[in-house]
Amino acid sequence: MYCEYRRCEVDKMNYYIGIDGGGTKTKVIVINEDEEIVLESVSGPSSIDTVSEHETYQAFLTALKPFYDQVKKPHISGFFIGLGGIVSDEDCKKVEDLVKKLPFVTKETKVKARNDMENALYSGLLFDEGISLICGTGMVAFGKNKEGKTHKAGGWGYKEGDLGSSYDLGVRSLRHVIKSFDGRENKTDFSDEVAKTIGMKHTEDFVGIMNTKYLDRTWIASLAPLVTKHALLKDEIALQIVKDATKELAIAVYAVKTKLNIINPTLVIVGSLGHAKGYHEELINQLDLLIPGIKVIKPQVDPAFAASLMAKRLI
Repeated sequence: MYCEYRRCEVDKMNYYIGIDGGGTKTKVIVINEDEEIVLESVSGPSSIDTVSEHETYQAFLTALKPFYDQVKKPHISGFFIGLGGIVSDEDCKKVEDLVKKLPFVTKETKVKARNDMENALYSGLLFDEGISLICGTGMVAFGKNKEGKTHKAGGWGYKEGDLGSSYDLGVRSLRHVIKSFDGRENKTDFSDEVAKTIGMKHTEDFVGIMNTKYLDRTWIASLAPLVTKHALLKDEIALQIVKDATKELAIAVYAVKTKLNIINPTLVIVGSLGHAKGYHEELINQLDLLIPGIKVIKPQVDPAFAASLMAKRLI
């Protein structure tokens, strides 16, 4: 439910801010005391394993600017941040300290940062027990059982591989394109389009391109749609990449289910790649093979809205 700004410009109105940030974009939702949406805004990447601390802060500030422009001196009571790249308590504190520098975040504001996998789980309204699978630029499987125990598989950063993610598909497509150029694999429309996209005309070009781009996680992940496109066109290499990548995701979900001893799991899949045509179908197939009877759902609420609800629950 949305709230008109003028309705919300009331003295001492409490606001609760939720952030869902990843390697491609950052989404912010602000709600009021009645859980009405006051602001829904998107900015650039904020995942702390993708961009600098300064860029993370700027992504938050940019997304919140319309709120600051319209609501004068807002009283921000709670702030929950679910962010990609958070793997430790130190990471949580680092992000919380950044948020505390934002306008109108005071000493009284309750601030909590966690990995975005928590946003994903609650976006499925799985508050007591369930599993979430984030499958976008990065990946992570995360679950919680009825005893309150949690476990995650994957999500250890792109240097580990983020197997099954857009980054992983990008890496695999780059590996294929150089093999197709030097003769280890056949050239196809798939390899030709990847080469054109990255500006590769000759085999020797690959070294210069990778020296410049190999640490650019977002750029590498941007190649993933070429994989799914050519998988739909029945390219054998693209199909194999999709099969191998989705199998890795299913293994991660299975690891969480097993560790937490969840008998009849419900899984919510979050992220653009997880729902992409040419990928989602094979992901469901791999899940069914490894975990027969698993119930797969889409998010019931936006992960950023789930974060704003969690911000309210901090009070």
